[in-house]
Amino acid sequence: MRSCVVKWLLLLCHGFLSVSSMSEVWVELRAPRFVVHGHSAQVRCEHNVDPETIYKVVFFKDSHRIMQYVRGRDPPYEFYNFIGADINLIKVTPTSITLDRMDFSAAGTYACEIAMEIPLYSKLSKIHEVNVIVRQKHRPKIKIKHQKLSPNGDLEATCHSAAAYPAPYLTWLINNVKVDERLTIPHGTVNVHRHHHGMPLSLTNSSLRFPLSSLHLYPNQTVDITLPQHDPELPDRGRGIRRRSKSNYNCERRPARADSHTTSCQNNEHRRK
Repeated sequence: MRSCVVKWLLLLCHGFLSVSSMSEVWVELRAPRFVVHGHSAQVRCEHNVDPETIYKVVFFKDSHRIMQYVRGRDPPYEFYNFIGADINLIKVTPTSITLDRMDFSAAGTYACEIAMEIPLYSKLSKIHEVNVIVRQKHRPKIKIKHQKLSPNGDLEATCHSAAAYPAPYLTWLINNVKVDERLTIPHGTVNVHRHHHGMPLSLTNSSLRFPLSSLHLYPNQTVDITLPQHDPELPDRGRGIRRRSKSNYNCERRPARADSHTTSCQNNEHRRK
């Protein structure tokens, strides 16, 4: 009996000393921030601990358990009540789950926790927010106010996005350089009275007043106006509509490719001749 107590005390001491050295352990839940409605997403619990020392991994959504893995238990996986998506039982691993057919109710905060037996130690990750969105079905539309432009004048334009959920985020680019937001005027969002699986859709409006003198243009130089199509805070994926105008030109709009519009311009002086 005494030897058992000694062994238990030694184990506690050993565990305490090991826990004090656990400051370098990190646990992070990784998942996409935005998932298109009806699509799938993989949620991973990543860490820098030897997998052989881990005996339990728990996944949480909004602080409630959705899956638990316990090494050595039969079966090792335990699934809890989870609304908004289907957990893919074929793809589940001790440190990852795949959520299929994600609905809007699957949006929320996710986290994971790992636990070790020897030493007795557990660590919870920071929360990670996942949003379920509806993407735009067409590109943003740009309208230039004046067809006749001067190198020392202002370029005035308006833009509105397609309907989406949540309302898209618009970023103006001139010659592929982001425009100072002080030169843009956001006009808010508009509910388009359309729904996607019960979720209301809305579009975003914005206008631009850009001084062309800041570009130091020379005759016949072109100016590219671009609004990349992207969802809220998503990186630009190169999907945008581009309108092109030339300084000191009289421009006539004509359709180009099916996915863009180009402005064809002729020199004012040349036309006068």
